[in-house]
Amino acid sequence: MNNAHRGPQKRGFYHGWVIVAGAWIMYMLNQAAFTWGFTVFVKPLSEEFGWSRTSITVAWALSLTWGLLLAPWFGRWFDRYGSRSLVVIGGICGGAGWLLIATAHEYWPFVAYFVFLVGTGINGALGPSTGSAAIAQWFKLRRSLALGVYFTGSGGAGLALIPIMGALTGMYGWRVGAASLGATTLLLTAMVAPFMRHRPTQHEFEREDRSAPEPARTRPFSSLLRWLPLPRHTAPAARDFTLAEALRHTTFWLFTGAIFLRYVGMGITQVHQMPHMLARGVDPVLATAALSLSLIINIPSRVAVGWMGDVYNKNWLLNVLALTGGLALLAFAFVSPALTALVWAYAILWGIALAMLPLQAAWIADTYGRTNYGSINAVSNSFALSGRIAGALGAALAYDAFGTYTAIMLVGAAGFGVGAIMLMFLPSAKAVSTT
Repeated sequence: MNNAHRGPQKRGFYHGWVIVAGAWIMYMLNQAAFTWGFTVFVKPLSEEFGWSRTSITVAWALSLTWGLLLAPWFGRWFDRYGSRSLVVIGGICGGAGWLLIATAHEYWPFVAYFVFLVGTGINGALGPSTGSAAIAQWFKLRRSLALGVYFTGSGGAGLALIPIMGALTGMYGWRVGAASLGATTLLLTAMVAPFMRHRPTQHEFEREDRSAPEPARTRPFSSLLRWLPLPRHTAPAARDFTLAEALRHTTFWLFTGAIFLRYVGMGITQVHQMPHMLARGVDPVLATAALSLSLIINIPSRVAVGWMGDVYNKNWLLNVLALTGGLALLAFAFVSPALTALVWAYAILWGIALAMLPLQAAWIADTYGRTNYGSINAVSNSFALSGRIAGALGAALAYDAFGTYTAIMLVGAAGFGVGAIMLMFLPSAKAVSTT
């Protein structure tokens, strides 16, 4: 039958949102089983075994390093086979790793399990590159929004899994907490993996547009947007780059370097933000409340920034958020019992600044295309995420040497500022695609 006689095509549920849900669950697991949740085990490990904070941070850094080394290989795997197999590999390795960690009684077995199993599974196969690559395959018109929803998984970890882990560890000991985390990893993997399809068919991809709301319903809101004096979103790349082509671009390294500086500050806070506040005399209840507030603010911030990335210029938004992160760490460096306003300023600004993640992932897809997104994004992330290692270890060494985190917080703030300047020189996706 001729398409002209079919009438308007019906809108319906788009399977891409199932991919977002599955990726969200695995990202929540990634954040709970390593990124933010590891802090739950630091004090119990130190008390039971007498390990220094530096030695525990070294194990954390080695696990992340191992995952980053594997990430480019997993990126190529994704481009060929999709996310389902990576979810299975990551879930089995990560789950087994935490179950075995619960049996460790010496430092080196703990390090081996944490590096080679948790590092391979949680930091490698289930790293944020896998979920963002899966979403990039299914979305074009609302890619930033979908990625914004995906990256709220860290907030989900802070509101659900991490409090449960903390409660179990407090009541029954860190071994029960670790074993429960391993079992949860295996269970969630079995639930999510069957739904993680690689790429949509052409018919499904076209349906993303048809699943959008009717223009008439969004016209008043669109009219409001036209009045906002902000730079508009630019068209995605006109062609798909290979990994080799992307690596030859100065723009790729400019972007990756700016994000590296951002992750230096993030690495400092992920491991040391609570010790810094306590060392500055901030009340533990206030410090915990500030940490929770930043994670809570981060949830709507990532959705809002993701939505804005589909409307406004991503380069401009990335720059603004980099400056926000710098101001957050500048305030955080000088927190004290007499300056509690700085604690709240940090929590609010930091919760907003962390919303850069969906823009970072969407910028790679817009600039270099979907076909080799997995490998290109994984390589960029591997270099950029090493900033977390530099930040975490640098903070530990700075504290051991000077007895304070203040100077290293200022270094992190300066890194955000330099990164913001670098982001100002990013060309548009269209300009990159013509070079």
